Amino acid sequence: MDSALESLTIAAVFIFDRPIDQPAETIRRALSRALVPYHPIAGRLTVGEHGLQRFSCTCEGVAFVGASARCTLHDARLTDRRPVIPVEDLTVTYAEQQYQEDSPFLLMQVTEFSCGGFTVGVTWNHVITDGVGMAQFLQAVGGFACGLSSPSSVEALRVDSALTELPPPIITLTNTVPMSFINRIKDKFHRSNGESCTAFDVFTAAIWKCRARATIGAGAANQDAPTAFVFTANVRKQAGAKDGYYGNVFTFGLAACTVGAVANGDILDLVRLIRDAKARVPYTFTDGAANIADEMGGRLKGLDGYNTLYVTSWWNLGLDDVDFGSGGPARIMGNMERKVVPACILCGRKDKADGVAAMAFCVKPEHAEAFHAELGMLRASPAGPVNLSPYLSFPSRPV
Repeated sequence: MDSALESLTIAAVFIFDRPIDQPAETIRRALSRALVPYHPIAGRLTVGEHGLQRFSCTCEGVAFVGASARCTLHDARLTDRRPVIPVEDLTVTYAEQQYQEDSPFLLMQVTEFSCGGFTVGVTWNHVITDGVGMAQFLQAVGGFACGLSSPSSVEALRVDSALTELPPPIITLTNTVPMSFINRIKDKFHRSNGESCTAFDVFTAAIWKCRARATIGAGAANQDAPTAFVFTANVRKQAGAKDGYYGNVFTFGLAACTVGAVANGDILDLVRLIRDAKARVPYTFTDGAANIADEMGGRLKGLDGYNTLYVTSWWNLGLDDVDFGSGGPARIMGNMERKVVPACILCGRKDKADGVAAMAFCVKPEHAEAFHAELGMLRASPAGPVNLSPYLSFPSRPV
């Protein structure tokens, strides 16, 4: 087991705008039933001989909190830049746990609002499962909440001896990019070389570019300094994971460049960089750690952690399919309790007509205004096209 994941905690807030009967009690009962087939989640992480960490299936349970708010979901403005109720108040954090060395793998909070809507905050230790596995578990909880006698035809599987041995992974505000911008770049990319790109490619390239421009403009980054774009990739298919396996089966992809090239170059070049990095994942996932280590000694030698952008996407994991009885969530928001490096969680639905949304923790407070100004240049004016001038400038050559 990799100790690098022990301290990585992830939180997701599911926003449900349609009511169910007694949300907190209904979900609490469903959670207790789902923990039977998924009993390792109710265990603890223990330290054995020689400091080796291992799962202990003690069935001690998980932390569960029922809460209520004296306002409506609309009044809470959860998705605003400055919400009335912050994401942190809708989740239980590990910092609130009394015994840090024996904390549960899962913390859950159900908050009921005066309008009948509710939120479900889920915080988990990444060592127990990745995003796909958590989506599978929460769908099981939802199945029981909906009155099913069995949550799924897929059997919960924690140990999969057929899995390819994976290398230990390296752990080194809501923002929206409008669809008008994304579609414009996708079309321009296709016309430039006959290839297609995805909303993920364009969104992440835009975030990477905006923060590079913000940090250079604030004098916080040298244009010749290296910068890394690191993203997670689900490799269940490549690893041969069986249906129902809910452990960690992911790796990291990496794109490298200089801060100046990212800030001043053509965004199409960044899209190509990201696409190339994604294309390498199936061939490098078994030795991805070695590949990243080589980069750290080469193009990324002397990399400043603040020039590293870490992105994880919750699209296509199954989180949108979590249903506790009133349909899927209207919105999903994410949070990282320990913000080790600049990070971005793509947790908004990618099918939203107004744009692609994400929770970004990627600039220091003193650079936030400049970063939001750069993002603002992507937003379409009602009377005109998107301003692309800083993003489609002159061709750049990545290092």
